[in-house]
Amino acid sequence: AEEKRLRDERFAPIATAVQANWTNLRQDSSVVLGSLRLEGAQRSPSRRVVLDVSIDGVPGQALGVMSQGELNALALSLFLPRASLSESPFRFIVIDDPVQAMDPNRIDGLARVLERAATTHQVVVFTHDERLPAAVRRLGIEASVIEVVRRQDSAVELRENLDPMRRHIDDAFAVANADNLPVSAQRIVPTFCRLAIEAACTDVVIRRRLAKGARLADIEAELTKSQKLTTHLALALYDDAKRGSDVTPGLLNRWGSWAQSAYARCN
Repeated sequence: AEEKRLRDERFAPIATAVQANWTNLRQDSSVVLGSLRLEGAQRSPSRRVVLDVSIDGVPGQALGVMSQGELNALALSLFLPRASLSESPFRFIVIDDPVQAMDPNRIDGLARVLERAATTHQVVVFTHDERLPAAVRRLGIEASVIEVVRRQDSAVELRENLDPMRRHIDDAFAVANADNLPVSAQRIVPTFCRLAIEAACTDVVIRRRLAKGARLADIEAELTKSQKLTTHLALALYDDAKRGSDVTPGLLNRWGSWAQSAYARCN
C-alpha cells in the first residue's frame, strides 16, 4: 500500500500536466480525458498507464474512437510532461513533425503547449508544415524559426524563416536591385508586392476574427475563396468580401494617393 501511495504521489504532477496539455490540444474534440493512473506491479513488464476517457459523456476506449489527429495530440500530452521532469538529465526536447493530421484549431493549442514546455527546456521541432510557424507568429510566441534549404549538389543552407509578407517584400527588392536583369524578369516585382499585401490582409483578417471567437478553419475557408487582391483588401479593411467597390476610395481616404497607386499597380 505504501509503495502504491508513493507511486501515485510521484505520478500526480505528470497526470496534472497531461490534463493541462490535453485541454489545449483537444479543441473541438468530443473526447474528454478523465483520470490517469499506473497499473501493474513495480518492475513488472505489464505496467502501463490507464486512461479513463469519455466520448460525448459516454465512457469508452480511447484508441478505438479517436482520429489520427486526436491520437497525435494525446501522445504529445503524455510525452511532454514525462520528458520535462526535473529529474531528467536532458534539458531539451526534440519532436518530429507533430502537426500531422491536426486540424487548424488544434495547431494553435499545440503552439501553446510547446510554449509552456519551453519555459524549462529547449524545444526543437522539425516540421514540413507551415501552419505551426504561422500559429507561432500569430500568437506572438517567442521562437526561432529556421528554414533548411538543400541547394545544388546537396549543399545545405540554413536561413531565418520570415513571415510571408516580409519574405515577399525581400524577394521584390532582391529582383529590383539585381544587376543586368532583363526587363521581362523585373515585371515579377509587382507580383511579389501583391503577394505581400495579400499576406498582410490574411494576417489582419485571421487576428480580428479569432478575437471575435470565429473558428480558424472557417476563416481559412473564406480566405481560400478570395482569389482577388480586391477581395483580400475588402476583408481586411471592412471585414466584408462584398465591399470591393469601396477599396479604392478607402485607400485614398486613409493613406492617400500613393496607396491607391500601389494597389492599382499590384492589381
